[in-house]
Amino acid sequence: MQRFFDYSKGKVDKKNKDRIIFINRMAMLMQEFESSSPEINELVNWLFCRSEGVPYHDSDTEIISDIKLEPIKWLDKKRVIKEVWENDVHLYSYALMLHDLNYWTNNDVLTEIIREMYFRLDYLIHPYEEEQHDRDLEDIRYFIEFDYVDREQ
Repeated sequence: MQRFFDYSKGKVDKKNKDRIIFINRMAMLMQEFESSSPEINELVNWLFCRSEGVPYHDSDTEIISDIKLEPIKWLDKKRVIKEVWENDVHLYSYALMLHDLNYWTNNDVLTEIIREMYFRLDYLIHPYEEEQHDRDLEDIRYFIEFDYVDREQ
């Protein structure tokens, strides 16, 4: 499996044990959600391993690679619709909480991983485009679409 990151030489600030335990438990929860992005999956594993104090190892969960998302649809110059996978939304909410809690308090490898994961998930969830990078997002709405299974199945 291809690796995108290497945080093996990063130092963990061990002064606040409660912080490390919280980050570790959040990383454990995050491992339950496979992202549509292999980079995000690797960052979740790095966060767990570094907070657990063990060498990096690939996730034991099955990699889902057949996620087909619709491309971004521009409704007009200001309105965009982007399909996002449910697991990425869950991961984004955890990463947002970790980022907000941890962003200014510490400067260690856990903070680096959280920051990288947060910004990658933010980019994955929200439809930033190269030519639109200097514009602020306004009035973000999330939609839920679901399919029913036939009663016979």
